[in-house]
Amino acid sequence: MKPIERQIRDLQKELAETQKEQSSLRLQPCKGDAEIRAKDARLDEMDKRARSLKESIRELERKNRDRISEPSKNEEYESPFV
Repeated sequence: MKPIERQIRDLQKELAETQKEQSSLRLQPCKGDAEIRAKDARLDEMDKRARSLKESIRELERKNRDRISEPSKNEEYESPFV
């Protein structure tokens, strides 16, 4: 497996774990205002992390597509259909 694909897979796993953690945190009850604020702060932090992971995944997927399409852009090749 290529390094970019491995990075994408690892980031996707981390994103899935973050989303599971967010879901379980949302279901936890809070007893007071301090706990609610702490929970909201943690959820905001996790949302930022999830957005960052999604952006990183998109960038790596774009790089991977560009890398795959590069060999087909061989300038020395002349199509017989031109």
